[in-house]
Amino acid sequence: MKILVTGAAGFIGAHLVQKLIYLNHKVLSVDSLQTIGGIPYINPKSKFIKGNILDERTIQKIRKWKPEIIYHIAAQSGGESAYDDPKNDYLSNGYGTYLLCLLAKEIKVKKFIYTSSVAVYGSNPNNKIYENTEINPDSIYGVSKYAGEMFIRQILKKTNIQTLIFRVFNTYGPGENLNFLKKGMVSIYCSYLWRNKPILVKGSLKRFRNYQYIDDIINILVLSLKNKNLKKNEIINLSTAKAITVKNLLRIILKINNKKSHKILETKGTPGDSFGYDASNKYLKSKFKNYKFISLEKGLKLYFNWINTVPKVKNLKKYHPFQFKK
Repeated sequence: MKILVTGAAGFIGAHLVQKLIYLNHKVLSVDSLQTIGGIPYINPKSKFIKGNILDERTIQKIRKWKPEIIYHIAAQSGGESAYDDPKNDYLSNGYGTYLLCLLAKEIKVKKFIYTSSVAVYGSNPNNKIYENTEINPDSIYGVSKYAGEMFIRQILKKTNIQTLIFRVFNTYGPGENLNFLKKGMVSIYCSYLWRNKPILVKGSLKRFRNYQYIDDIINILVLSLKNKNLKKNEIINLSTAKAITVKNLLRIILKINNKKSHKILETKGTPGDSFGYDASNKYLKSKFKNYKFISLEKGLKLYFNWINTVPKVKNLKKYHPFQFKK
C-alpha cells in the first residue's frame, strides 16, 4: 500500500516508517526536521519530503503522490515545551490536522490514523480512564491534541474514510533525544543516569503514569491496517493500563543499572503537568485479541541496551538506533 507518515523523522514516526518499510509498503515520509523529543532519522528506503503540513507546497506534494493510508504522527509533542510557544503548539497539532483532514477527504484515502494523547483527559488520579471519560486537559498540549480529534470527527466522520484515533500514553524507547529534558518522563530520568548526574524530578514522586515501550505502540499502529475488528470510527486508549508511580519508576531504573543508590532532587512541577492517570485498555484488547504488552522492566532493559552504546555528546544524530551500531 501507499502510506503517508507525517512526523516521519520523529521518535514514533521513525519507528513506524521502519516497520512499514520492513513490511514492503511504499512510504512517503514527511517531516519539517524540527523534532525535539527524538533524534531525527529519515529512512532512506522511503520517499522523503522536507516540509511542514501547514505549508500548502507540502500539501500539494502529498496530493500529487496520493497515499491510500495516512498516519498522522506529526505534532509539537512536548507538554512542557508547549508553553514556550503556544501558538506553534496549536497550529501544529490543531490546524495542521485540519488541513490534512481536508486533503484526506479530497483524495479519498482509505484510512486516517491519528496519534492523539493521554493529555486530552487531564489529571484523573482517582479513577480508571476509559475512552468515554470526560475530556478535561490540564495543558495547552492537551487542548491542541483534542482540537485535532475534533477536526477529524467534523471533517471525516461522514465520509467513507475509516478514522482511528489512538490516545497514546507515555511512551519510551531507543531513538529519544537524551539531551532534551522537556519531553518524556522516562527519557528524562534515564538521561540523568546516562550522564551520571543527580536525577531531577519536577513534581511529586507520588505522581503516576502508564508507560509503554515503543515497540508496542508501533505494533498496534501497524496491526490497525488489516484489523477487521475495528469499526469505521474508533477512539482507543493505547496503554499498558498499569499505573506506576515516579518513585517506583526510578526504583526500577536504578535496579536495572545495578545502582543501589543515586541522588534524586525534587523541585516544583511544570505548567500543565497532570498528577496522575491510569487507563483501561479493555477496549483495545477486545479489538486486538488480548494483545500483550512488554513489561516495564523488560522495556527499560531494552532501552538501556541502546542508551549504554550512546556516547555523551551534544549532537546524537549519528546514534539513532536504526543507523548506529556499536
